[in-house]
Amino acid sequence: MFVNAIFLGSELLPFEVVDYFKPGIFPFLFLLGPLLYFYVSSLAIHNFQLKKQHLIHILPLLLVGIHRSVTHPISFSNPYGFEEYSLSGNNKIYYLLLLLSLFLYWFFAIRIILSHRKKIPYYFSNYTPKNTFSWLIFVVIIFVLLFLADFILSLVFKIFSIRFVSIFPLTTNLTIFTFLMVYFGNNQSAIYKLKKNSEKSAENDQSEKYKRSALSDYKVEHINQKVTDYLKTKKPYLDPDFNLQMMVDDLNISRQNLSQVINLGQKKNFYKLINEYRIEEVKKMIVNAKYSHYSILGIAFECGFNSKTSFHRIFKEETSQTPTEYKKSLN
Repeated sequence: MFVNAIFLGSELLPFEVVDYFKPGIFPFLFLLGPLLYFYVSSLAIHNFQLKKQHLIHILPLLLVGIHRSVTHPISFSNPYGFEEYSLSGNNKIYYLLLLLSLFLYWFFAIRIILSHRKKIPYYFSNYTPKNTFSWLIFVVIIFVLLFLADFILSLVFKIFSIRFVSIFPLTTNLTIFTFLMVYFGNNQSAIYKLKKNSEKSAENDQSEKYKRSALSDYKVEHINQKVTDYLKTKKPYLDPDFNLQMMVDDLNISRQNLSQVINLGQKKNFYKLINEYRIEEVKKMIVNAKYSHYSILGIAFECGFNSKTSFHRIFKEETSQTPTEYKKSLN
């Protein structure tokens, strides 16, 4: 937001920044890709932390800034900034490099999100807008499409000398991106509980990790029984936000050991385990006269489900019947 603000703010100044500061503001746009990438990483990667080696991502900013300092830079707000090659050859190169940088970082950001979504069943008991980051994929794709539209219109003019009214200039794209990020990102919170002495995150293949585990069969059985007793007595699955870390904290068992017991000991992932208990709770409440005034969906929400679609899908997977069919079969 700060990088966008200084660039958009510079466009409102009554003078050209390059007249007083030769690199200008444009080189700072090379931070957009890395910062978005780090933002996505902080949300989607468990215990992600910035490290000294990440400073390499500011290299494009430094190189472009130095190059503009030793040449005669032309402001990007100049009306000839992209049209007259004799005046703006460097600007075109800078802009192409910026596009390349953004596309690469957007590609890696989306790849991180997609990789995270595959791991959701191992950590969360429900799919929610906050842990799937659907909004973030939407924002990134919109941003890419706007830049592509601007680039294609520019190419059409260069090749065919056909001029279109540019409705997607750089300033417009950044403004739209800023509003979208504020609108959606304001409701996004951290989904992983960060710990100083954290367990090894589930970035590696589950089975490969467990091959190195020293957890004995007796311990697996003991922890498995502890998990079963915990779920039956405490019923933490009634909380729609219940996740693996909450179970780790309640049982005081390492995340790796708990994951091993659930994924290999019970031959299922965390998501399936918790939702099996939710389905069993739904079946009990359906026949309980105390809840006779509840709709089936109302009971599902009481049992920790947060979506009608996912409830119906999981219920049919577990019982081979829809909730309505199951209820009728009891009469």
